[in-house]
Amino acid sequence: MTPTAIYAKHSDYVQRDVAGECILVPIRRTLTEANSIYVLNETGAALWNRIDGRRSVQNIVTDFCNEYEVTSDQLAKDFTSLLDDLLSIRAVEEVTG
Repeated sequence: MTPTAIYAKHSDYVQRDVAGECILVPIRRTLTEANSIYVLNETGAALWNRIDGRRSVQNIVTDFCNEYEVTSDQLAKDFTSLLDDLLSIRAVEEVTG
């Protein structure tokens, strides 16, 4: 992941907020995904909501750091980990220009 990379949410996933939790649900499921839902913690949900297919990773990190008390280094590590997870389940995809 590079700071200039841009990611978009994949249309095969929908977000549902249930009992204060952000849940990602695959809507086009294969047999192996039939019982798969993904729960994001508060930070993960806040970052997920900023992924829009227009802003770079660096812009999202900067925006988030301006709003919350967190170091950019720690947030970059957390965001990288989240993106790796989201990419592994194909919930996001890198936007190519």
